[in-house]
Order: sequence, then C-alpha cells, then structure tokens
Amino acid sequence: MSPTRQTDPELDSLIAEITVDCHDEDEALTAFENAFDEDASFPIPATLIGQDIETLSIGTRNGRRELIATCRHAQEKHNAALPDINTNPNQPPSRPHAAYHH
Repeated sequence: MSPTRQTDPELDSLIAEITVDCHDEDEALTAFENAFDEDASFPIPATLIGQDIETLSIGTRNGRRELIATCRHAQEKHNAALPDINTNPNQPPSRPHAAYHH
C-alpha cells in the first residue's frame, strides 16, 4: 500500500504553474530547476541534518533524476538531495522547494 499524499491546493497550483508545458518527468525536473534560478538569490541560508549551511546552487548533477543542492558548510562544499535541505519559509525559494518536495 503506497502512502497517501497530503493535498495542499496552494502547492498543487504552484506545481501546475511550474510544470504547465512539461510532457514528462525530465521536462518537469528542468522546469523546477528553472523555477529556482528565477526565484533564488544564492547563497541561501539553510540547514542540513541540523547544521547551518549555505545553499550555493540547485540543479541536476551526474545524470541523477532529482535536484541536488550544492552546499557549503565550514568552507567545504557538499552535494545533497534537495528534499534533505531545510530552508527558511520566508526565503524566496521556499515555495518552489516545498512544491518540489510535495
């Protein structure tokens, strides 16, 4: 039995807006990547496993079919799956982030 996805009309509307012209998952991934490029001003403060980080960029990496955040913590760069990153709800990219996670 698969888990039931919670309905959030605002996020569903944003997802529809971001992916309006998409025909498959690859195009939807690119649309979300573009949404972050349009809404974000990097670096973005965030947390990852309870540690304060800076998100430097969001995009696809190494042919993976998910968005990856390039982050900096203690002057070292790391890549993490975007759903593992927590952004402040008041930051501009928080809505595309929530929609992508949704």
